[in-house]
Amino acid sequence: MGEINPDSVEQKVEHIPTPEEIREIIRQMAKGEYSETRRCIDDKGNLYRLDAIVVGVNKGEFLELYYIRKGVHPNGDQSAETEIHSIHTKDGSYVSAGPQASLVNGNWVL
Repeated sequence: MGEINPDSVEQKVEHIPTPEEIREIIRQMAKGEYSETRRCIDDKGNLYRLDAIVVGVNKGEFLELYYIRKGVHPNGDQSAETEIHSIHTKDGSYVSAGPQASLVNGNWVL
């Protein structure tokens, strides 16, 4: 049986977005101001969930944005990818728009 050469094994370090980075992406998606409604931090001090809400132009209209980091988290949330999702709310009706931004190779794709 052959030995594994440590130099040939590619080590991939996953980028963990900073809270500032996540807030900036959400600000871009919100096209301005928003209110944070939930923030979850793991035992290492890393943000793994951030929920935000943007008041719409019309009465009863909101855009809900939520960031979730890839992995299984202490509150039971889990995700296969690091993404920001959105839900459009109008007069009590919800329309999920799915992922609006994804972290791909350490860069946000909107």
